[in-house]
Amino acid sequence: MGPFAGLFTLLCVATFFEGFDTKLASLVQPVIGSEFGASTEELGAALGISTIGMSLGFFAILLADSIGRRPVFLAALFAYAVLTLATALAPNLILFTTLQFFARMAMVVELFVAYLILSEEMPSEIRGRVNGLFASIAALGAAVPDGLLAPLDSIGLGWRGLFLIGSLPLLLFPLYLKRIRETSAFLGRAKSASGYGEEFKASARALWSSVHRGRLVRVTGIWLAINFWTGTALYFFTIYTFGDRGWDATDLQRLPWGTIPFGLAGYILSGIAMDRFGRRLTATSYLVAAFAATLLCYRSTDDTSIYLGIFLLYGLGGVWTVITTWTTELFPTEMRATALGLANLLIGRLGLAAGPIVAGQLSAAWQSTPDAVTVLAGVTLLALPLVWSLPETNAIDLRGGTTISGRDSKAP
Repeated sequence: MGPFAGLFTLLCVATFFEGFDTKLASLVQPVIGSEFGASTEELGAALGISTIGMSLGFFAILLADSIGRRPVFLAALFAYAVLTLATALAPNLILFTTLQFFARMAMVVELFVAYLILSEEMPSEIRGRVNGLFASIAALGAAVPDGLLAPLDSIGLGWRGLFLIGSLPLLLFPLYLKRIRETSAFLGRAKSASGYGEEFKASARALWSSVHRGRLVRVTGIWLAINFWTGTALYFFTIYTFGDRGWDATDLQRLPWGTIPFGLAGYILSGIAMDRFGRRLTATSYLVAAFAATLLCYRSTDDTSIYLGIFLLYGLGGVWTVITTWTTELFPTEMRATALGLANLLIGRLGLAAGPIVAGQLSAAWQSTPDAVTVLAGVTLLALPLVWSLPETNAIDLRGGTTISGRDSKAP
């Protein structure tokens, strides 16, 4: 990684806190439910509504194709840190949801612009491994809060203390202003004299051209499935264990002992597998395993199996790395951020918003959270035909602004 180590480290620190902060909204649901007097249905709706903010991050990420990766990344980093700090002071569920709506918008923009920066700056032969290692840091950040809730409760800070910790990137922001530079791929792109709106229209028209249209539709379908699965199996875990299994914050303290190593391993292995076996086979393996792990977690009757299930679910979140890397490789530089924004943010993230809402409604109707979640997790299997309809892009060089071409039914 050599000359890129400094950039990689800075992006990892920012994304550790992005993973930390993203986890908080779902982790504290039972706690704020008690404090704010909210039902399971109301908590599911609040989580779904706040997640819609991620979809609206699309309009911000578009700017990365117009004004550059650097300014969009820095603005998103600053915004999510400030909004996370403000969430610590939220007096009710409505304001909590509103602040998280905008915070989660900024978080997802920071994460995916960071992916763009890495994908464009790293050598093609190690891109999968670098992105896998990078994503493992976000997984590490998401695993840490579980073990902190009980200690923070004991000193009187509770869930609000988690959001205070999540705002720490504010202290490092001057360093990011100084050290983050624009990518060579963006600086070397074909420049347009048109404004932001016209550039987006041009990118959208190009994306809807014969080759790109089919890829965009199919990769968007995969993103919808992955987001929907995440919004049910991962976001509903605390609601399930507190409500159906009688767990409390003390039980959550054990989670990092498994979620951290499994999460790190799952994301790192996703990168290694991508470089060795390709995007298709890696995505298939992770999606099938995600369904199986959801069944283990939500259908088991003993705590040991539930712990193992959630450990595996954290690791299988590595499928996000696979599909993010794949999406960036399927489209040329001038429309890469637009394609990623359309596929995952504007449309794909609707699955992340719909998941908790549907799971909450179905849980109430069936009087069973595990039944609802395991049925809905089948969406991962429905994505498999879409995975195998996309072209393999392993080791394609993006630093010169190139992209895969040709028919989608064949590997390059």
